[in-house]
Order: sequence, then C-alpha cells, then structure tokens
Amino acid sequence: MESKYSVYLVFVHNEKQLFLEIICANPIVILLIKEGDFFCMKTVVILTQPRSGSSLLAGILHHLGVYMGEEKELQRGKYKNKLGSFEDHRFLAINHNILFKAERLMGYHNRFSDEDGKVEAAVKEYMEELVEYVKENEKEVWGFKEAVIIYTIPYFEHLLKDPHYIVLHRDAESVANSQIRAGKLKNWRHEIRSEFSYFTCKLRFQLFLRTMKTTFTKGFVYRKRDYIIKLTIDAQERIKRFVENRKHMIIELPEIIDNSEESITKIIKFLSLKPTKEQIKNAIEFIRPELLTSDIEKPEQ
Repeated sequence: MESKYSVYLVFVHNEKQLFLEIICANPIVILLIKEGDFFCMKTVVILTQPRSGSSLLAGILHHLGVYMGEEKELQRGKYKNKLGSFEDHRFLAINHNILFKAERLMGYHNRFSDEDGKVEAAVKEYMEELVEYVKENEKEVWGFKEAVIIYTIPYFEHLLKDPHYIVLHRDAESVANSQIRAGKLKNWRHEIRSEFSYFTCKLRFQLFLRTMKTTFTKGFVYRKRDYIIKLTIDAQERIKRFVENRKHMIIELPEIIDNSEESITKIIKFLSLKPTKEQIKNAIEFIRPELLTSDIEKPEQ
C-alpha cells in the first residue's frame, strides 16, 4: 500500500518561522530545523577607521575560513602590511568611486554630515556594480573590509544576506599617530599608484585636481593630528549608531594583541564558525604585533 506524506520544513531564523512545503499529501510531518543546521548565507563586515588594525582582523577571518576575496587581491598592499592588506581591491574600487562621486574621498571635511544626499545618490549610481560584486562573491560565510565603508554601507546594506558586523575599535589618538606616520612623503608613491588603479584615466585627472585643491585650501589634513582625532571620533560614533539594532560585536585592537586566543574564540562564537584545529592555529599564529604598521606610541617629531 502506497503511503504519502506532507512534509514541512520549519526553519527558525531571527525568531521568525519560514515554512517550505515539500510534498502535498497527507498525513502531515513537520521537521524543526534550527539556524546553523541549515545552509544559510552570512555576510561579515568589518566596521572601523583607517589605521585601526583592520588588515589584522581581516587576516584572522581569512584564516578561520571566512571568504574575504580572491587570494591575489588579499595579498596586495604589502607596502603597508608585510602579509598583505586582506582587502578585496575590486570592492575598494567601487567604494572609492562612490566616495569620489560624493566628494568624500579627499573631501574629509564633507564626511561629518550626509545632509547633502550626495553619498546616497552616488551609491544608487553604482548600484549595478555593487549588485554584481555581491552576487559574484557571496558564499555561505563571506565578508569584506574597507576602512571607510561606514559612509556608504547604510545605502546598500539591503544587498547583504544576514549581515554580521564586527566593530574594531582603537583609541582615536593612536589612530592619528599611525595616520601621521603613514602620511609621510616616502609612502606617497605607493598610495598614489594604488589609488589611481581604481579609476579611469578621466577620473584620475579629476582626482589629481581635487587633491591639489584640497591640499591648497585645507592643507595636509592627513598630517594634522587634532583633525584626524576629530574625524575618527565622529566616524566611531557613526558606527556605534549604525550597529545599535543590528547583529554586531565590538572588539578592541589591544584585546586582539594581548588576548589572542580569547578574541578568536569570541569571533568564532559570534559568527557560529566551525573552523578546523589547523585553521584556529593559523589564525592565532597570524597575530604578530611586530607586523602592525600602527603602534600605540606618539608619532615621531
């Protein structure tokens, strides 16, 4: 005698039940599946500011098995970090073009407010590129880092599946000290070459003109310690407001350095990762304070 069943999968996610009917017949069988037992995409986003140790955190995530981009992309930027910056430069190209369009790339003074609507408008203009990037890169657990993403992500967050935010915090004074070191003349050639690679020839010329204009009218703002501190604190407050009602964890840079194993355990738990012992070992060994380009002390005079 043939027996048929109606099978329903009840997937519990974010305190909501999503029902998927598999077979239409009687009697009814209901299977309860908890989040984590079912394939579910998760996007990991690092929120921080430049010179805060984001390359270190992104490298840790990479070693724990989070897809952060193609290997060749992650290894770029070794002039800043000996092991690479662990950022997908394909995404950086999109985000920097958005910031340039919105007059926020070199226009640091414009980053304190979004009232002019230029960032939102620029994101909409590059929405097709963002959609394509997400579709090409999203995996079961994947992520990306871009030190100034807090200015744009509120306008394209809806593209991300189940976003989890890791807020990496560092004292604003230490950030400023590191920024001043990084802004030395000897580093300009690498920075300019890297930045120009994100733009078309036409936009490179416009970028050059805007940079010159900003320098002559505002001075070398990335060498002004008090200004960098002010900008960093403002961005940190912006991040705090953004993640308030979202899935997030906060971690301090010194905490990663001083309590490596505990920090990695917290990250694994927050993201519900299942790394192998080898991956955990590699992540711990990756934390080498001497590779940080941003130390805590005051800048050289």
